[in-house]
Amino acid sequence: MHLSRWLTFALIVAVGIATCFAEETAPTELKNQNRLNEADVLAEWDSGVITRKDLDAKISHLPVNQQGRYRTVEGQTQVLDIMAVEEAFMAKAIQLGVDKDPEILKLIEAGTRQFFIQEYYKRNVSDLVIVTTADKQKYYDDNKQAFYDFPNVTINYIQTKDEADALAAIAEIKAGKSWAEVSDAYSINAYAKGIKGVVKNIRLNGNIPGVGNDLVLEKHIADSQPSPTEVYGPFKTNSGWHVFQTLDYKAGRQKPVEEVMPELDQRARPGVETRLLNELTGRLKTKYSVAVDTSRVGEIDLKDRAKNEAILDLNLISSTNPDLNITVATLLDRYAQLSQQEQLFFSKGEAAQQLLDQELIRSLLYADAKEQNYTQYLADNPDFEQMRRYYILNKAFRQLVVDSIQISSEEAKAYYDEHIGEYTTPAHRKIEVLWFTDAGEAETARGKYDLYAGFNDQTRIDKLIADKSTKPQLNVLQNIYDNGIITGVGPDQAFCDMVWDNPVGYISPVFTAASGDILFFRTLEETPPTAQSFTELEPRIYGMLKNQRQTTQQETVTQELFEEFNMVKYPEKLSLELKAEDLFTMADNSARQRNFKDAISFYDQIIKNFANGADDYRASFMKAFLIAEELKDEAQALQLFKDFLIKYPSGELNESAQFMIDSLEGNAVLEIEE
Repeated sequence: MHLSRWLTFALIVAVGIATCFAEETAPTELKNQNRLNEADVLAEWDSGVITRKDLDAKISHLPVNQQGRYRTVEGQTQVLDIMAVEEAFMAKAIQLGVDKDPEILKLIEAGTRQFFIQEYYKRNVSDLVIVTTADKQKYYDDNKQAFYDFPNVTINYIQTKDEADALAAIAEIKAGKSWAEVSDAYSINAYAKGIKGVVKNIRLNGNIPGVGNDLVLEKHIADSQPSPTEVYGPFKTNSGWHVFQTLDYKAGRQKPVEEVMPELDQRARPGVETRLLNELTGRLKTKYSVAVDTSRVGEIDLKDRAKNEAILDLNLISSTNPDLNITVATLLDRYAQLSQQEQLFFSKGEAAQQLLDQELIRSLLYADAKEQNYTQYLADNPDFEQMRRYYILNKAFRQLVVDSIQISSEEAKAYYDEHIGEYTTPAHRKIEVLWFTDAGEAETARGKYDLYAGFNDQTRIDKLIADKSTKPQLNVLQNIYDNGIITGVGPDQAFCDMVWDNPVGYISPVFTAASGDILFFRTLEETPPTAQSFTELEPRIYGMLKNQRQTTQQETVTQELFEEFNMVKYPEKLSLELKAEDLFTMADNSARQRNFKDAISFYDQIIKNFANGADDYRASFMKAFLIAEELKDEAQALQLFKDFLIKYPSGELNESAQFMIDSLEGNAVLEIEE
């Protein structure tokens, strides 16, 4: 048995042994139970605290598939650090009045508008949807095709190249040969031939598996009947000549409404929701005396604002509520705020009208939400508060960190000069090559080439190449860099050295390349190194230097803010919030994704927090195994396996650990009969 196969077996044993140990020794849930008080203060500063409840809430708002890793002590520490930094920057932002900055207030207002619309829609439309039996019946009646089970036909099928082959195939089938045999002999349809001619799941819906769209052939199949002897064809259609025999024919059927009633509840819901929204919109238009003028909407060009200059102030929507008034300029502003993907939706047909309809509905919902003080419903919405904090923190970060970093032109130029090689295209050469399979012929041709080159007679050289070179299409090779590679040919250090160790105009002797070809060449020209100008690169270098310094500046500013606001963290109060099996699962998932460092980190958490002789035993072995087999750190793995045997003198994995030690030390001998 090969060593790698034995190691794979050992890994399987190591993973599977967990259940045995779990039965022998009840796992200890946690070493520290002092984590249970959600009021525990994990960080504090002059104007506030971060409690365990706050930390748990933050982790709970992460994507579900990421929450587990942040329930570990290490993960909680990372989240606590981020929360502390946010609070320090927020405190400074408030001190600087960033929360009252007109630019930020405008962004928050736009974000608030979206939250108001969503909450209003939920309370006045989606939460009120009741799909009645009548709604379901109407949807069913309007969309019967969606509830139709198409026929399902299975046939023996052969597609031939011509009528003669089709007739020959039919004759052999009627003489007693199997369809599989005849298909192998005559079919030109690779799909059907590969499945011995038996084509299943023909649904008579416009597409025949292996054939495609062939309505004529499909009609023949639809008109056929299952028969062990009847052979249909030959038929000629746009896709070729066909012969088939129908093996099974399950007729289509219309599903009754009672059968699809559960499905209809979801299918009919959007229609009911749209009806409720239209009714609500109608009431709000009346409430706010909305007047719509679409007489010139067709003139609006959403993509080119300049083409709308003459109509920018034209009122499209008028109302007693000024927030509902929409001009052409307002509509263009809203279009500009859309993402590129959203703009694509409004790129065809009556795009301006569609956008206007959407904006009218959104504006009506927002106006009524404001009138009904929807702020009360968002007070406890963490996403709403996070939106507000995001804009404030983003401005504070730019002001305190990004904008405080100054890169002079002199600094950028110094970096450019120091790294000029990174912005330089190396010198490269062009050569003319003649290729041969016989060395004698090559030597004769080289003599003539040398003579023609001496007289600079390119006409005779071209004729020599055309007459004698076995690869005239490869007579000129360009962009040959001094890197051991011949462009268009491949790696060949000796060939490349010959190109670069000799001057331009050099004619090489006849030699055999690494590819096995016999050849000689002449160096035609050299293009010197070319560097991109500093003027061209300065913006890029400026941005790169600024990004490099941003991390350092952020650390400096963070430390200053921690000192200014007396921020103190208590990471020692953090405790593991996962069971051992949760961590084993996370380690296994990380290893499957080849994220071995994360897997080892999870094993370390188990070793530290579940020292019960079962979980830590298994985790210690798996950690050493990954370090040996995946990280290839044999010295560390060897020490870990030795420590493992000292700490755990007996156990199901000890023999495997000893074998790993012997293997790593080069002493493993394994003789197993296959």
